[in-house]
Amino acid sequence: MAEDNLSDEDKALFRNAMQSVTPLRQSNKIAEHPAKPLPYVSKRAASAQPPRPTIFLSDSYRDELQSDSVLSWSAHPIPSKRMRELKTGLIHIQARLDLHGKSPDSAREALIHFISEETLAGHRCVLIIHGKGGLRGEKPILKNLVNYWLPQLSQVLAFHSALARDGGNGAVYVLLKKIKTEL
Repeated sequence: MAEDNLSDEDKALFRNAMQSVTPLRQSNKIAEHPAKPLPYVSKRAASAQPPRPTIFLSDSYRDELQSDSVLSWSAHPIPSKRMRELKTGLIHIQARLDLHGKSPDSAREALIHFISEETLAGHRCVLIIHGKGGLRGEKPILKNLVNYWLPQLSQVLAFHSALARDGGNGAVYVLLKKIKTEL
């Protein structure tokens, strides 16, 4: 980032943060051994299994939902017919994930893994059961977290609370992106 783009306040904060930093000593020595060449990787091995990026999801959410709240979100303007099909449970559910009884950390890991695997499998619609929570008057923690996590995942196009037969307000239908395959 160019220094011209920083505000005076940002510059002052940076200088303050760097006040106690001691620069590393410069070495006048030149490395005697040149860097080793990178190992050869065949095209087959390189295309076999692309490395999966590490995904980080935030646990903080601003708006607390109630047990009976309907969840609905879409990343892009998707065709209204497709969203209506999602809302009414007309898209075939290809996989399910039940997060009942999981801790927030365990639920996050399970959700990330599930969404990644189902996207790679080419599945387009999945069901995530988060539960309604709210037992003994408590807020539905997993419901709030799932509502906050799903929009952070790049594979998710849209989601909507499920019909009663699939878990009602304790579950969501999730529409996943179609991965492009090279021929």
